[in-house]
Amino acid sequence: MGFARRMVRKSVRKATPRSVRRAMHPVRTVKNAVTPRPTKQVSRTAYVVTHPVGAAENKIIDVALGSGGRRRTAGVGRRSSASQAAAGVGVRAAEAAAALEELTRLMAVGHQRFTEAQRLLVPEPDPVDAKPFMEREWARRKTEARWWQRGRQREIRREARDYGERRAVDTYVRAQRDQQERQSLADAQWDDLCRGERSAVTTAIFDVFRDSPSQVVAVDACGSEATIGVLLPGPQVLPEKMPHTTPTGRLSAKAWPKTEFNEAYAGLLGAHLVAASRRTWAAAPSLMQLRIIGLREADVRREVLFDVEICRADGGWNSDDWGASVLGEARRGLNRVGKSREVRAWAEGDLSPDVPLLLRRSKRS
Repeated sequence: MGFARRMVRKSVRKATPRSVRRAMHPVRTVKNAVTPRPTKQVSRTAYVVTHPVGAAENKIIDVALGSGGRRRTAGVGRRSSASQAAAGVGVRAAEAAAALEELTRLMAVGHQRFTEAQRLLVPEPDPVDAKPFMEREWARRKTEARWWQRGRQREIRREARDYGERRAVDTYVRAQRDQQERQSLADAQWDDLCRGERSAVTTAIFDVFRDSPSQVVAVDACGSEATIGVLLPGPQVLPEKMPHTTPTGRLSAKAWPKTEFNEAYAGLLGAHLVAASRRTWAAAPSLMQLRIIGLREADVRREVLFDVEICRADGGWNSDDWGASVLGEARRGLNRVGKSREVRAWAEGDLSPDVPLLLRRSKRS
């Protein structure tokens, strides 16, 4: 049944007194009376499991009509309170669903996989059809012979056919030459990338981060080692409220407790670390050692959230939870302070001497 039709039926049902509904459906009334309550609950649960979309639409209709709670006949005031409570539950459930969807979208960055860079193969050109050249040449020269000069017409057609074949061969040869030149250029670029040539690796890293939620703002790469500065999101990207499940099993939303908020932000930074390492490994096959410096925009400058070194051979970056563990164990991982484990930037005196230079370089970029 469609959403609009269910909306109309529930509206009519709500407007009809219960005594009238029972009189119109005596068999259903008797059946409902003799059916045990556990059986009804099992039936409702089975419907929710087998028809999740329909159950969600029914929830929306109930909230819209103010019929989400149990009916009471003790007075108008109680019915109004029950309707308001049901509406409140529906609003909190909608907020929780939106917050959960946003959290899922943010954390999805840590689940991404990237295709390894490969040598570019420029495709061979397709054979060139001589017919278009022949037809254009015939259209250009057919007026050279009168309609009664059949021999001359055949001669012109033969010459047009020969001309079309020569043009097709010449066009194909030029296309082959162009394909070979582009393949040679691609091979040279691939060789530079595999050797770890600085400009090739730098270009590849910037290109692979072009569509990333985290932006690369500085790269220093040469040979098998590279240092990258990654600009990360701040805690304000998290949803305003935290989704949770009430003791009765309902989805709801509440204000973030400080500890849970800081843990969620630390998990988001770990997901970005995983994604940054995977992107870099995929883009630059020559790299074996990678240093990632996580940056965040502050009021007047960029601040450092972490400074970690990882090795391709470790292989831990294949796990989605690897980033959080690295940031928790590294010497200059996340700087967590206080009982709520707030994520704070590192003081400049605690950083390596080369980090300020990288920060200045990232400002210029």
